[in-house]
Amino acid sequence: MRSPYTGGEIIRQVNDEELEFRGEAFIISYSNFKCVDSGKEFTTREIDELNMQFMHSAYRSKHNIPFPEEINEIRTKYDVNQTKMAEILGFGVNTYRNYENGTAIPVLSNAKLITLAAKPGGFIELVEECDSLSQKDKKKFISKAKTHIEYDAYPINEFLFKVLEPDSYTGYKKPSIHAFSEMVAFLAEDIEPYKVKMNKLLYYADSYHFKEHGQSISGACYQAIQMGPVPYKYGTLFEYGEELGYFTIKRTYFEEFDIEGEQFVSNKADFEHLSEIEISTLRLIKKELGHLPRKELERISHEEVGWLENEKERKMINYFSALLMKFPKD
Repeated sequence: MRSPYTGGEIIRQVNDEELEFRGEAFIISYSNFKCVDSGKEFTTREIDELNMQFMHSAYRSKHNIPFPEEINEIRTKYDVNQTKMAEILGFGVNTYRNYENGTAIPVLSNAKLITLAAKPGGFIELVEECDSLSQKDKKKFISKAKTHIEYDAYPINEFLFKVLEPDSYTGYKKPSIHAFSEMVAFLAEDIEPYKVKMNKLLYYADSYHFKEHGQSISGACYQAIQMGPVPYKYGTLFEYGEELGYFTIKRTYFEEFDIEGEQFVSNKADFEHLSEIEISTLRLIKKELGHLPRKELERISHEEVGWLENEKERKMINYFSALLMKFPKD
């Protein structure tokens, strides 16, 4: 991108700004551009939309309001269509559709009902209280919800992820082992990287997607360690993803170095937990960074603000540092 004033170089600026939404003030990392030659500042439609999305995400995070993909997941796990889900929740169908496609943010009272429906017991309660549903539909929906009670009781996400709800350390995305594992499988295609390189590719994919689209892909937290940014508890995440069958980890012992190498081989041909735009980001990261040697990826990751500000104390990396990422080049 070039300056609209001179055609010359521009820089992206990020500053804390206070914006207001629904009567509340939120401090967000606000982006704009500056023309190097003229000093003039400007924004684009895409950056304005991203800034607005960050404010909306901060509001959702503060009040535990489900994000659109969460609302969709709640409905689809019970095999309910949008019309019936709106009926069960007591919303107008257009209101519910807007919540699910992200064109509207639920008011707090409606958000509480959606959150209640996320738990099978809460969903069953809502179905039982819905007088407009037929007995046939009630029986069907309650039967489906009961199949999730035992599954939802096993707190696998609490074991796998440091942060469970969307915030600035998950990239405003609810963590998903399935999305994370499909990221690994997609990145492993063709290049079959070893563990250190895979960690860096995952960091750049999640961070770049946040920078461009306002959300991460996996919802994973990243920690700054000596060798660069890595997914928190990456060993456990990789082991679980392998158990689920998304990829295979080939373990090779290198006698001369007295170490075991772990190489990732994809087992997936389709990626149902990734959107087309998320796959586009992964494809870009693989194209721009996938060919780089491990040591080069380590070196460039050490130039990123997210690592520089957190490595000394091995802290978690706030996704907003991605707005100042140096790689891949815009």
